[in-house]
Amino acid sequence: MTGGSKGIGLACCTALADAGYDTVSLSRTPAPTTLTNDTHYFVDLSDLEATTKTLKDVVKNHTITALVCNAGRGDIGSLENFSPLQIQHSILLNLISPLCVARLCLPALRKQPRSNIVFIGSTSALQGARYGSVYSAAKFGLRGVAQSLNYEVSGINCHVGIVQPGMVRTGFFDSLDFEPGPDEAHALHATDIARAVVSMITSPDHALISELVVQPRQHVVQKRKR
Repeated sequence: MTGGSKGIGLACCTALADAGYDTVSLSRTPAPTTLTNDTHYFVDLSDLEATTKTLKDVVKNHTITALVCNAGRGDIGSLENFSPLQIQHSILLNLISPLCVARLCLPALRKQPRSNIVFIGSTSALQGARYGSVYSAAKFGLRGVAQSLNYEVSGINCHVGIVQPGMVRTGFFDSLDFEPGPDEAHALHATDIARAVVSMITSPDHALISELVVQPRQHVVQKRKR
């Protein structure tokens, strides 16, 4: 589980524990609460060299049956306000990093009678929106990765899918100037996405859940109070 120390990643680790799984989480910070089923590795997933070293240790020390690529960052704003370096860093974390993580885990996943790769995308991968050019570029790309990779590994009973969440009440909006509206129907909970991930991982061998779109019942956005 990349980005497993908070938000959607932490909710997924908790839900997987409830489903009887042990998890290995990768992130720059530890979870605020200790999960008895989880082993945490400190790594900056935008550092590809450090990520490669850490993944080699993970594969050596743990039996991997599923990969959930969740780590990412919400870089929202006018394209003109992003420097070339900022664009590069955003695409690195949101698209290139999950590609490299999946590549590093595939040899271990191939050894299992059933394995799973789940990418956490966004509804920004389905429809571009104002100020979302950089973020949507990565998420559109991630959707293509999931679709293409599925054809490569379906023969070894590796299920590849992507969950496309709408707005979720997490720390995702802490650095942004907008957030979901205040009502319950205006945003998802991280546990909603965790349930979608678990449903993919526990699906029957003959049934592939390739994409799940989970979004709030009402789309309401408000300016964030700082």
